[in-house]
Amino acid sequence: MLALFIRSLGLHFGWFFRSFWPGSHKDAPIGVLRILFLLLIYPGICSVQLIHWLGFLMDEILFPHYKKLEIKAPLFISGIPRSGTTFVHRTLVQNSTGFTCFKMWEAILAPSITERKCIRAIARIDKVLGGFARAGLFALLRKGTAALDDIHEVSLTSPEEDYLTLLPFGGCFIMAFAFPFSVDLRSLGQLETLNDETRERLLQGYHRCLQKHLFCAGENARLLSKNAAFSSWLPSLRLTYPDAKFIICIREPARALSSQLSSLAGARKVFGTDPDGRFSSSLMLDTFASNYRSLAQFINDTRYDGSTAVIEQSDLRKQPGALIAKAVEQLKLESNCDLERLHALLPSSPSAHKHQLTDYSVDSERMKVCIEPSYREILSSEPRISI
Repeated sequence: MLALFIRSLGLHFGWFFRSFWPGSHKDAPIGVLRILFLLLIYPGICSVQLIHWLGFLMDEILFPHYKKLEIKAPLFISGIPRSGTTFVHRTLVQNSTGFTCFKMWEAILAPSITERKCIRAIARIDKVLGGFARAGLFALLRKGTAALDDIHEVSLTSPEEDYLTLLPFGGCFIMAFAFPFSVDLRSLGQLETLNDETRERLLQGYHRCLQKHLFCAGENARLLSKNAAFSSWLPSLRLTYPDAKFIICIREPARALSSQLSSLAGARKVFGTDPDGRFSSSLMLDTFASNYRSLAQFINDTRYDGSTAVIEQSDLRKQPGALIAKAVEQLKLESNCDLERLHALLPSSPSAHKHQLTDYSVDSERMKVCIEPSYREILSSEPRISI
């Protein structure tokens, strides 16, 4: 963990100071929004990460036995971003027992055991005093994220992606849009491009965060993890957790990519980067091409061992309950899930999120050549769930 801390410290300071290097970052030009992010928001982000590292240090002193916890038969939900991973994740959380997953507040405010215990103690005191702090915090979050509801509803208590726990390690892919000049951040979307040492350290840091979560949730709980950014991580996760199960969500490439680029518009504005959207379009096209190939290979490698189920988003929209229930049966997760409630689940109303690929600078011919073959291969794969 010390090596991860030193690396993270160097990365965060390096990103900050390189941002002011004159004339070298066309995708992160110095303007009003960029300066506000660098001088007001980013120092706060870094301060929170330092608090997390203090929490990690205290964990080693106060709760060192957390490292003995085994992560048994975890369930990982991943795939292509904007393909239904959030819906599948939250549906399973609501219709199952025995699973545990990160909530938003745990991932961004308390990845350490020490932080979690402190925040829960403060919450108990606040409740006795009337709960004003909690109400104020929730109201502030709602005001700041209301515009995202059509894309991805945000709540401190909602199940969330645990890749956010990689922020202290400088390993969270979303930061590539804050610092587009960083090769390290761009490589996170294609894990195989990282050198072996960096990859192993990130996997170790992630493993420690999962152990800390299970320490707080109870060692008999079964981990339910959802990370759409982990498409290229699945082979490494399978090696780390040989008894893991995987639900992989996919979507027609053009619709998935346009939805992803649309959802990144708010982040680009906050970060003050990529004013014309060309960097995001290029990076996500590269990442999608790599991820579809990686998923197709992973699905092919696991097609006969019963560890993987594939869900296509258009199928999910038509018969969500029956499709998820069949995935549960295929992966033999019936002991954790309420199949009757899943089968009763009805299709939801169409999303209000409007987007089209023609709004972005995307090479459609490259998409056909580099992505479509892998998508079609996945559609015809053995683990795909169909009704």
